[in-house]
Amino acid sequence: RRYSYGDDPRSLDWSAYLRFGKLFLKIYETEQHIPVRILMDCSDSMGFGDAGESKFLYAQRLAATFAYLALLHLDTTVVIPFADRLKKPLVVSGGRDRLWPVLQFLSEQKCGGTTDLFTSVKEFLGNFPSRGIVILVSDFFDEQGFERGVELLRSAGHDFVLLQVHSAEEQHPTASGELILEDAETGAQRTVECSPQSAALYERKFQEFSARLRRLAIRNGGRYARAVTNIAYQEFVL
Repeated sequence: RRYSYGDDPRSLDWSAYLRFGKLFLKIYETEQHIPVRILMDCSDSMGFGDAGESKFLYAQRLAATFAYLALLHLDTTVVIPFADRLKKPLVVSGGRDRLWPVLQFLSEQKCGGTTDLFTSVKEFLGNFPSRGIVILVSDFFDEQGFERGVELLRSAGHDFVLLQVHSAEEQHPTASGELILEDAETGAQRTVECSPQSAALYERKFQEFSARLRRLAIRNGGRYARAVTNIAYQEFVL
């Protein structure tokens, strides 16, 4: 811009003066680094999977990928495991060379406990009050519902992404006959008769569950994505 009386002369653009014969100031734009927080579900239900690929392993790989991308842009990155409450987080910054502590931290995490998204998000907002990007990686199997936790993220002003991770079997069950199903988190058991008709009904309910989660994200100004563990995580990210 044009120089005005009182401006710092150290910011004068002398090359512009030689060209135009007038005084101009150099204007600099500071790049803003936005903190990226990755909330990763470590509850017992995340241990389910097929073909050796559990939802939890898939979530770990996604968390590592997102952390790398954030560090690549020199953003401060926080990885926060949770189940019924938050676990000890990892805070890293300083570029992609800081990825190794993230990988080591993720490899130390284990599944355990029930899911309480509302309590975990409430605790997260208390520990990290500043606004930023929140990537919530979970299967969202919460007995108390996931709505209140998502609405808390909205009310705190975060730019958030709900990333639903599930296995192909959870969407398209292949088992048949009389089955005893056990809740991975509560241990509650139920005997069910799995027929083609009941499997189709279950699949419809699962699709409705995912659609409800997607609508909730969009309604609260966030974004939604769904990752199935039989698709390579590299393909999902790309």
